[in-house]
Amino acid sequence: MMEFRHITSGYPGRTVLSDVSLTVPRGKITALIGPNGCGKSTLLNTAGGLIKPSAGEILLDGRPLPSYKRRELARLMALLPQSRELPRLTVERLAAFGRYPHGDMQSAKGQIEESLRRAGAWELRHRELRELSGGERQRAYIAMALCQDSELLLLDEPTTYLDIGQKNQVMELVRDLNVQGRTILAVLHDLPLAFMYSDYVALMESGKLTAFGTPDEVRESAAKAFGVKQALVTLEGREQIIFY
Repeated sequence: MMEFRHITSGYPGRTVLSDVSLTVPRGKITALIGPNGCGKSTLLNTAGGLIKPSAGEILLDGRPLPSYKRRELARLMALLPQSRELPRLTVERLAAFGRYPHGDMQSAKGQIEESLRRAGAWELRHRELRELSGGERQRAYIAMALCQDSELLLLDEPTTYLDIGQKNQVMELVRDLNVQGRTILAVLHDLPLAFMYSDYVALMESGKLTAFGTPDEVRESAAKAFGVKQALVTLEGREQIIFY
């Protein structure tokens, strides 16, 4: 699937990531967590091609990312960034752009409708993005990512702007997509959600990967990194990790 090899990356005059190596397990949900400013979004944007690494390489199915043509890569990988422009488009038109790599924007009406409904954005389809609340826009962009129908989804804070109920709905959707065979790498600030829904957790601190493993293997390191305590509790017959 996707492999980061000794990645150093950042912005003009500022290095954010230093020698980061990580293999994203195929067919699993991996949460990328860490304190603010640790480089989570930078790593995801580097993977999505928005930032060029200054050292190291990223492989997708064993091939370096630069060896792919844009449309070919877009059929394999979809990126939902945290920050994005607000074009003058309706929600439905935005979702349709997810079909661009497949060349069937005009003929994929059924898939566009299904993606809008699954993202909870069907009722918003005729509204312009600029008219929407933050949470509504988030659902519109999730619909576009679903419409792209890529095997690998890179999600940067997919629950931003959503209330507690909507957050869980989105993560249930992420889990459903994973069950259908998609590999997910998601930046998440909400630790309970990250540990509840993920198969693996990658912990970053100060631009470096400091821990990787199952939620149970990483929970102590995560608590230390955030300066909180953690405990394994049973709620409604299900074990969950809480942070307090």
